[in-house]
Amino acid sequence: MFNSLYGFNLSQSDSIVRANRASMQDTAVWNLLSANVAWMEILAGNMESPVWNAQFEKNIKASKRNLKENGIDEDDRLFYYIIVHAFKTRHELLNDNYINAANDLNTCVDQISESFGREDEYEPFYLTSGLYYYFMAKAHQDYLLMRPYLMFYPDGDMKKGLDYLGRLTTSSDIFLRNESNYFLMRIYYDLEKDFERALRYANNLVVKNPQNLIYRLYLIKILRALESDQLTDMEAIFASAVNSNVDLNSEQKKHFLEQLNSDE
Repeated sequence: MFNSLYGFNLSQSDSIVRANRASMQDTAVWNLLSANVAWMEILAGNMESPVWNAQFEKNIKASKRNLKENGIDEDDRLFYYIIVHAFKTRHELLNDNYINAANDLNTCVDQISESFGREDEYEPFYLTSGLYYYFMAKAHQDYLLMRPYLMFYPDGDMKKGLDYLGRLTTSSDIFLRNESNYFLMRIYYDLEKDFERALRYANNLVVKNPQNLIYRLYLIKILRALESDQLTDMEAIFASAVNSNVDLNSEQKKHFLEQLNSDE
């Protein structure tokens, strides 16, 4: 399923998830996968869509409910619980609901803390621990007014967080590999302003997922920041990929082409 999702075959991804609902023993995982499809659709120009936002909210709530009812003692279910809250946080931030986003993270801090030190035993914890360590340290560094509040949480460590994420960039697991490369790309592009390093992770994403328009768009943004002579070719490739993607409707194609021509 993740091959089609990261390959930007969105309708195929949705069909695969729906077709496997009956056969999946863990409904929490099925709902998380369904929310993942909705999330990608939202990013693909459907941010105001009541259909995809409702599907995202419904599946996230159902997954969280199942995990709470059936326990999160096992490593995989603890990881899913953290990821559910992380996805909810990203959705709230997309809509500028910062208070709701903070509350979502706050409700799973105990579970994140519980996973610390277990990364070698269960590889996915490198992703959640890495994100926690980096962003907690970054918040402490950049937001002085938050420091009294942050003292009640486990300490962050930017170097450890980046190292943990870096370990997953060549993982055989497509989800872990793509998410770690994506977050490192965004960290170095948006926060660290280290565009050469951001380019490394953007290239990793595009090489493995050449049809993914979101990854290609970030590659172009980074090339612009670097004033690269590759920019014109990459813009032409992006425009062609948008226009030839049969999964996108006219509004979505318009969205991506507007993003291409945006200075942001």
